[in-house]
Amino acid sequence: MKKTYLTVAISLLLNNAYAYDSKDDVDLFEQRSSVDYAQKGTRAGSFNILPSYDMAEEYNSNVFYKDSKAGKVSDDFVTHFKPGLAVKSDWSRHALNLKFDTDITAYSAIGNQANYQDLKTQLDGRLDFTRNSYLTGNFAYNSVHESRGSVDQINGIGPTFYNSKVIDAFYNQKFNRVTVKTGVDTIRYDYDNVATSTGLTLQMQSRNHWEYVPSIRLGYEIQPEYEAFVKFASKIADYDSLVLSNGAGTAYNRNSSGYNATGGLAFDLTGLITGDMSVGYLERNYQDAHLSTISGVNGFVNLKWRPTALTTVTGKFSHDINETTQVGVSGVMASAINVGLEHELKRNVILKAGGTYSALDYQGYDKASFLVQNQQNRNDNLYGGNIGAKYLFNRYLNTDLTYTYQNRDTNYYNSNYDAHQVMLNLRGQF
Repeated sequence: MKKTYLTVAISLLLNNAYAYDSKDDVDLFEQRSSVDYAQKGTRAGSFNILPSYDMAEEYNSNVFYKDSKAGKVSDDFVTHFKPGLAVKSDWSRHALNLKFDTDITAYSAIGNQANYQDLKTQLDGRLDFTRNSYLTGNFAYNSVHESRGSVDQINGIGPTFYNSKVIDAFYNQKFNRVTVKTGVDTIRYDYDNVATSTGLTLQMQSRNHWEYVPSIRLGYEIQPEYEAFVKFASKIADYDSLVLSNGAGTAYNRNSSGYNATGGLAFDLTGLITGDMSVGYLERNYQDAHLSTISGVNGFVNLKWRPTALTTVTGKFSHDINETTQVGVSGVMASAINVGLEHELKRNVILKAGGTYSALDYQGYDKASFLVQNQQNRNDNLYGGNIGAKYLFNRYLNTDLTYTYQNRDTNYYNSNYDAHQVMLNLRGQF
């Protein structure tokens, strides 16, 4: 059965719910590139080595994502240096792939305290036992920074840096029309403390923790274009210590456990519309007696529509519970919608546009704690949009220009913002 499980990255501040996974970081521009302009790489035995180097110049109208009512908004030009490497196997059975991405920045006016050097690596593979059974595994190590708009790292001179390590393994088996996928995701987060302009050190290391997500998915092929499925996942968050709110406030035991049970349908309508959708229920319980349980109806929708051979429309809806360090808050019920459009104007000219909306509902309040203005009913609405174009000179050189808008509308005191970003990128690949 041909199935497409579309993953579109939601980039708008969802509080580090998941670690980086290059399988989810798909460049849709690259998917649409003509074979005449596709990266060729260098052969090394049965591996294809694909090096790349991006150099980009960005203008950001609100570098710190601050509310203009709370003080001066700073803009700046940012230079990005982004060498990268991908290595892919070319075996008839089994697979082994490596991905390496970097983003080294230099701010023009703000100074070195805003600079960051992000590193993302991933090693993944597949071990085939039979035609209908195989094992997949993934290891990722990432040294990255948290968005300056995150509510969990306010008032730092520089961004909050953290490392994440991802280890997952899944076994896949097909029995006639029945498919089984089971395994576990394991993620480790390690944060660095952050200095403030007042001399205070935000104890971000109190956020260090493990996350364990075992899951099982059972599918039944109704007919070649339709598969019904059920999925059950359990999540355990295990923190090293009590977590200080925003690195300096009230300490809570944020260890938690919960589950997410869904059922749905995956489909492929002659290649024109593919995707999957489900509905279910999720719940999270916290060990700290001051933090209430969060639960509710859950679901997701992933769609990919190709109205013509040159145009692709994508859409995604997701609903989940995210971690937070906000004082007196158990977690964040996050709902997100993402839509995108790509159109191949010419073989070497690709246009794109997209929009995002996220609703963050902070839940499970500690009624006994001291809560600042509007903390008890905080709701954030995040809006975003982008438009861009990519021009491919040849298979070795291309450039793209993208405009992105981000906005947060919240009932929390002095926490609204909007930001305009323009990015001009030049990419070399071999």
